[in-house]
Amino acid sequence: TIVKPPVDCPRSTFGTYWRLKKSLYGLRRAPKHWFNLISSFLQSPEIGLQRCKNDPCVFFGNPIPGKPPLYLILYVDDFVYFSEDDDVESYFQQALQAKISVDFMGDAEWFIGMKFDWARSLDGHVDCRISQEAYIQEIVSELGQSNANSSPLMTPFRSGLPVDAIPFVEMSLTDRAPLIAKMQCWMGMMNWLTMGTRPDISTIVSLLASHTSLPSPGHLDAVKYLGRYLKSTADLGLLFSSRRNTTFEGYIYFPLSETDDLPSGGTAPRLTSFCDANWGPQDASLPNPLGPLRQVSIDESRSIRGHLLMMGGCPIFWKVHKENRTSRSSCEAEVKATDECVKTRQMFRHVLVELGLLDINLPTTIYNDNRGAVDWSNSSSTKGMRHVNIRENAVREAKEFNEVSILHIAGASNPSDLFSKEFKSDAIFRTLRGLLLSFPSSFSGINTVPRSDGGC
Repeated sequence: TIVKPPVDCPRSTFGTYWRLKKSLYGLRRAPKHWFNLISSFLQSPEIGLQRCKNDPCVFFGNPIPGKPPLYLILYVDDFVYFSEDDDVESYFQQALQAKISVDFMGDAEWFIGMKFDWARSLDGHVDCRISQEAYIQEIVSELGQSNANSSPLMTPFRSGLPVDAIPFVEMSLTDRAPLIAKMQCWMGMMNWLTMGTRPDISTIVSLLASHTSLPSPGHLDAVKYLGRYLKSTADLGLLFSSRRNTTFEGYIYFPLSETDDLPSGGTAPRLTSFCDANWGPQDASLPNPLGPLRQVSIDESRSIRGHLLMMGGCPIFWKVHKENRTSRSSCEAEVKATDECVKTRQMFRHVLVELGLLDINLPTTIYNDNRGAVDWSNSSSTKGMRHVNIRENAVREAKEFNEVSILHIAGASNPSDLFSKEFKSDAIFRTLRGLLLSFPSSFSGINTVPRSDGGC
C-alpha cells in the first residue's frame, strides 16, 4: 500500500513508504518471522514434532505413533534430521513438502561448514567423521600462512614463550586500531573452529582471545604461529562411532559403559565428563636456572581450567577458560573446574532428559584428578576451605540431588589435561589430541547411512 505524505509535509522530507504484508529478506524482524513460520510447520498436527524447551532449535517427536522418534536440528533455513526408522523419515519429508518448498539433499555431507564422512562396516557399526578442512584452509590464507613451513609434529604453543608473557607494547590508539581489527577478525574465525571440531586448540585460543581488545604485535605473531599449526593438521577431525572407544579406555585404564537403560525401555550412550585445572603460572613447573628472572603478572598466576564431555566414548562438548580470581590452592582451582563442569553437565542433562535420551534418576559421572577436590565435593565444608566462594557448593547440591557423581582419576590418565596447560611435552600433547581427534587415514571409507539433511 502506498502511503502519501501529508499536504503540509515536503515530499523531500517525508518521502513515500510501503506497508509490507509479509517479511522481506534482510529486515530486522525477518529472522523471527521465519522461525515462527517454520516452527509452526514442524509443530503442526500433520508432522507432530515439539520444540525442545532447553534448546529452541532442536525439535523431536513421533510423526508416526508407535514408531521410533525423529530428531531435527534447525539452523536458519538449513536442517539435519534423523530417525532409526526409514518410514518415519519418508513420512516427515512428505508432510513437510506439503507445507513448504524443501530441497532434501540425501545423506548429510555438509552442514554449517562442517564436512560429514560416513562409513558402515559389515558388522553393522557406523562411523561418522566431522572435519572443517576447507574452513581451515580459508583461515590459513587469511593469516597469510599458505606458504609457511609446517610440520606434523608441531603444537599450537610456541616453546618458551607463554601467551601471558608476550610483552605489552605502548602504542597510540591510531597505531593499535589495525591490530585490534585483525585480532578480532582472526579470533572470531578461530573461535568458530574451536567450538566446531578442534578441541586441541581450545587452550591457546582462549588465552589469545583475552588479548583481543588490547593486542600487541607479539599476539598477532602467536596467532600466525597457530595458523602454521592448523596448516600442518588441517585434516584432523572428530570421529563418532557406534563401537567402543578402546583407545580412550586404554588411556584412562578403565572401560566406559556403552549405554544406559531408559525408562521407556530403550538405551542411550552414557554421558561421562572429565575436568582439570592447573595452579599458578604456566611455566612455574619449568624454571630455567640459567635464564633471566622476570616478574610474573597477576593474570599469569590465575589458573586455567577446562572440562570435556564424552557420550558413548565420543567427545561432544569441551570448554576452556581462565579464572577471574586467583585460587589460593590447587584444591580450590580444581573445585572451580569441577563447578564449571557440573554447570555444563546440568545443561546437557536438561536437554537429554527432555529428548528421552537420559534417565533423570541416574547420576552422571565426573572425573577429577585432585583428591582434595573430590573429597570436598563428597563432604561438607571445612575451615580450611571456607574461603572458597559459596557458589562452589552447587557441586555438592548437584550430588545431593543425584545429578552427578564425582570420582577420582589419576592425573596421568586425565584426558582433560589437554585443556589446562599451555606448557607440556609435545609427545603428551599429541597423545591427548589423538584421543579426541583422528586423521583421515584412520577412517575406513564412505557408505550410505540413514542420515539426511535439507534446506527450506
